[in-house]
Amino acid sequence: MVAQRLGFDYIDTGAFYRCVTLAALSKGIDPSNPTQASQISTLAESSHIGLKTVFSNPSHIPSTSSSLPTTKVFLDQKDVSTEIRTGTVSKHVSAVAAIGRVREAVLQKVRDMGATSQQRSGSDSGRDGLVMDGRDIGTVVLPNADLKVFLVADSRVRAERRLQEMAKSGSKEEDVLDVETVQKDLERRDELDRTREVSPLRMADDAVELDTSHLTIEGQVNAIVQEVHRRQATTSSSS
Repeated sequence: MVAQRLGFDYIDTGAFYRCVTLAALSKGIDPSNPTQASQISTLAESSHIGLKTVFSNPSHIPSTSSSLPTTKVFLDQKDVSTEIRTGTVSKHVSAVAAIGRVREAVLQKVRDMGATSQQRSGSDSGRDGLVMDGRDIGTVVLPNADLKVFLVADSRVRAERRLQEMAKSGSKEEDVLDVETVQKDLERRDELDRTREVSPLRMADDAVELDTSHLTIEGQVNAIVQEVHRRQATTSSSS
């Protein structure tokens, strides 16, 4: 929605790691088994991952959830948008993301996609910027980004939101999962990501922290867009 408001392109880097995780699981590979790291890394390097964001009117925030922009995720030309959001994939994605070769492969894919986006921005797309999300964007992927926003929220609130997301996507797992289970899994993933050796989850020194626990989606979008406009105005006045 931030990308939509600003007329920018959008890249969800977490979808890349979820695709690799799904690819491994579909081949019977256990991501929690360290001896499988080489096989998973090979999958990450060879898999073709594509994203397609469908925007509604870029001049405003849609008034209903049904008109929100959506991102379709493709793994080797197959639409896996729903499959990568299952609880099974969520359970294993942190282990996959902790593999050094996997992160290198995904980083290259993300940067290639970002470069393609920037090339379009300079041509006829009408888009002149990029919104990218993920757990190491501000520290590793785009360390020189014009604005870095570090989103935080109470883990209970995040768990409730995840269950709502599952329900909207039509996932049957939402019927058997409870908020406590999802909350514990989110906290487990956070700890794994914070303590991994490669690209650990941390806030960049020059990032803006935004606590979204008590903000609506529209409130979150407004806060980020206002910060973008503030920085743009500051840059314009100083140049």
